[in-house]
Amino acid sequence: MTTTDSPLTGREIALSWIIWGAQAGNLADAYSNLEAIAASQAADAVIAVRFVAASDTHTRVGFLSGESIETRTVYQGYGTAVRYS
Repeated sequence: MTTTDSPLTGREIALSWIIWGAQAGNLADAYSNLEAIAASQAADAVIAVRFVAASDTHTRVGFLSGESIETRTVYQGYGTAVRYS
């Protein structure tokens, strides 16, 4: 399902599809990932953009060093890419 109710241009939307970016360590990189994907698919714009923050946890076990747990926040963006008529 896509959303195509953008009052920004007043132009008719010919095509819309969902896009999502790769996980990133910060919001700026998540936005850049989404922007690059939209450009690679010849989208005119991305509307209804959302960002999701999640915890990424890794447990490492070393023979001599023991166990360590690392947690970081990752971000991923998604939205509706559109191509205008």
